[in-house]
Amino acid sequence: MIFTKCLPFVLALSAFSDAAFTGKKLRIMPLGASITFGVGSSDGNGYRAALHNLLAADGNSVNMVGSQKGGTFFDPFNEGYPGLVITQVNAKSNVQMPIQRPNIVTLLVGTNDALQNIDPANAPNRLKTLIQNVLDAPPLTLVVVSTLPPNANSAANARVNAYNAALPGVVQNFVKAGRSVVLVDCHSVVAAGDLVDGTHPNDAAYKRMAKVFYQGIQDAFARGWIFDLNGPDPVNARARL
Repeated sequence: MIFTKCLPFVLALSAFSDAAFTGKKLRIMPLGASITFGVGSSDGNGYRAALHNLLAADGNSVNMVGSQKGGTFFDPFNEGYPGLVITQVNAKSNVQMPIQRPNIVTLLVGTNDALQNIDPANAPNRLKTLIQNVLDAPPLTLVVVSTLPPNANSAANARVNAYNAALPGVVQNFVKAGRSVVLVDCHSVVAAGDLVDGTHPNDAAYKRMAKVFYQGIQDAFARGWIFDLNGPDPVNARARL
């Protein structure tokens, strides 16, 4: 199990999440590649619709934002770019952060780096740069970063496991610096049999991933990391807040 060494850290976060929160205004920018976009789900919503509904059921106002639209969900906006690697997603994020101004970014990225065997040893450092850029953008933002799901390609899966094993250290360094970053483990809720094409989760797995992101946001709330919104909603978002 790739998370054996970081279980105390994960459990420490979970200990904060006993009390749900309500009445918050959440502007969420799902950021990543095809899994964020929802490829593999029957409705194209991926984890995004289920996450929205979980948070809204707690009495929060939830607005998904981004320059991309995907799925049948009434709030389809996201920053999911099928096929892009970490550096390319970083470039997209650098453009969109000042436009979308989220107070939460849900981040799952790196699968394409693993599939394409792009300098795997430095993939965690590329992720660190992406997270740093999100945190340094104008709004105060919580970053909920997830491990990658498994992959049916054995070589790519080995790279996924190595990348995932490095994430606790990446996140801990941000936390030690007082930055608002939470690690969640979507890898643990997706099995190889849940992959519709060897890479993308099916509907049931996406719903489990939504619960993992939801738990991470609750953990962050207990740490005081759900910040007030910065400015009005972006023009391409549903103005419900």
